[in-house]
Amino acid sequence: MIRAMGHLLDLVRAYYAACNAADADRLRACFTADAAHYFTRLPPLHGDVALAGAFAATQRRLDARWTVEHGLEAGDEAVSEWTMAWTHPASGRRRLDRGTEWFAFTGDRIREIRAYHHSDAANRSGDLLGFDHAGRGHTVLAS
Repeated sequence: MIRAMGHLLDLVRAYYAACNAADADRLRACFTADAAHYFTRLPPLHGDVALAGAFAATQRRLDARWTVEHGLEAGDEAVSEWTMAWTHPASGRRRLDRGTEWFAFTGDRIREIRAYHHSDAANRSGDLLGFDHAGRGHTVLAS
């Protein structure tokens, strides 16, 4: 749950809700026409239409569900710490990935997202090693 509240974090929550709903129209309304999304493991995406289509398709393909665990905002920027529950297409197993995204806004629209997220064979869970996710109230998979 977001602990810090504010107008930009309301917009961040609306963005993730649109992602969870796989609603391309609602997603497109979150972005400026020339918005950019940068990743640590994928090429960037540019433009509201491309972003909306990509995230709606991701949700449908992976049965993805984003939960904002924490967030802060200052000026025209906000940051979220998130958990994404998703289903691996090949194995059918439910997984969690964790990350953080930095948002820059123009008015009430996202103009840029910088996503810091990586999981690999050394840490397939994406969890912060040694961090008590459950103890902090973060999303965890049922055992």
